[in-house]
Amino acid sequence: MKIQSFVTTPQLIEVVLDEPSLVETYGEPITFHTYDIVSMSVYFDFFNARSNSEFDLLTKLIKSMILDDKGKPILTEEKDLPIDIVTAAVIKLGDILGKSQGKKSTPKTGEAQK
Repeated sequence: MKIQSFVTTPQLIEVVLDEPSLVETYGEPITFHTYDIVSMSVYFDFFNARSNSEFDLLTKLIKSMILDDKGKPILTEEKDLPIDIVTAAVIKLGDILGKSQGKKSTPKTGEAQK
């Protein structure tokens, strides 16, 4: 199979922050949008910034990944979110990026890889 068959255009997806503490505080789940696929540089920068506590880089990346339903960033130098919402969004974005890998092929014999 050729690698070209895996190339796709990023799609805007809705992300739901529905942790019980957020719903209790704000009265309902909170939603934002992000792209289901990011560039390799954003992918590695995101995880490295989280691991190495590089907060300036992480802030820049988060601002580029928390989007409205048109794909436009909602956070600016003048506008920010409460820390509990940002924290939940960072965790959710990490989950999405961690799961953005393609599924491994199923071997012809034995059990499927996990």
